[in-house]
Amino acid sequence: MCFKISISAVLISKSTSALLFWCSALSDSFSNTAFIFSIPADNFINTIENSYASIRCAHTRQSEIYMLNLSMFIETYILRLLAAVKKYGTLSRVGEELGTTQPSISRAMQKLEGELGVTLFERTKNHVALNEAGVLAADYAEKILSLQNEMIEKTREKAGLKKKFAVGSVAIMPATTVTETAQKLYPGIEARFDINDNEAHLLRALTEDVYQMIVLLHPIDDAEFKSQKYFSESLSVMLPKNHRLADRKSLKLSDLAGETFVMYDDIGFWDKVKQEKIPNAKFIRIERRNENDSLPQIVGATDMPSFISDRTTHFSLPENRVAVPLTDPEMNVTFYAVCRRDKADDWRALLEEMVKA
Repeated sequence: MCFKISISAVLISKSTSALLFWCSALSDSFSNTAFIFSIPADNFINTIENSYASIRCAHTRQSEIYMLNLSMFIETYILRLLAAVKKYGTLSRVGEELGTTQPSISRAMQKLEGELGVTLFERTKNHVALNEAGVLAADYAEKILSLQNEMIEKTREKAGLKKKFAVGSVAIMPATTVTETAQKLYPGIEARFDINDNEAHLLRALTEDVYQMIVLLHPIDDAEFKSQKYFSESLSVMLPKNHRLADRKSLKLSDLAGETFVMYDDIGFWDKVKQEKIPNAKFIRIERRNENDSLPQIVGATDMPSFISDRTTHFSLPENRVAVPLTDPEMNVTFYAVCRRDKADDWRALLEEMVKA
């Protein structure tokens, strides 16, 4: 008995090697089978630069018809989008969180449906939502992405590459503190931090394993993220002893209107708060350095107000200054360490040490 399989090469790679590979593979799998290949010239020309083949096979045997959909791969970015649709619920929200456009997401999902040969969404005039098949596909996308990250991490470890730790934080103090703690716990670790007050960016980077931990101003505990309280921090304003407000027991930022301040340039969310809540203020920013830090010297030698944290340890209050506590809620905050739930065990020792801070 001879079967006939009709194959249409919709997309094909730069050479005919991919097509020949499928010919050989199918010939080995189906004996006594005739293959008819149909390659539309316009499709071949339009997609000559594509690096994968999508081959649809119709296998007819008596009254039974089998559809075989062979695809070289599904791009990782499509899997990330699908997982994000499950997490956030709407395409518009996915676009906001991942920094892409809704039409781009729609095209990617349509491409995935074409690859799978399955409808993944219930579409109405004003709403698009995953159907049961879509939820199942999204579950697998999450598993694949997790395995991909695990593969990268374990392979690097096997090759003898150093363990890496990157933290993104909304403020400088928790970032430097957790980095120093990680370096003590894991000798030889490559540890670094970034300061960014954009929470959406931090969460996206954590999801993509750009950061292994982030520090926010509130906890997040759900299926994807795990958080724990880190520490609290309060700021005071350092004023010359002869300043008009130096004898006050406490101040609000608005009381400091019109002042010129000297401060570090990488303080995170504090920067925006000060600019918004101190009317007509000016700020002279000093680059933070691990060695030869000039800010303490500048503060001690000028009459310009500055700020000091109750957790500052690298310099003490100059003799010609007083520290007046600030009562604004934004100046008295609690930080939370957030990591991916599926990676929490990797950093268990660090998280336990951070509880002591």
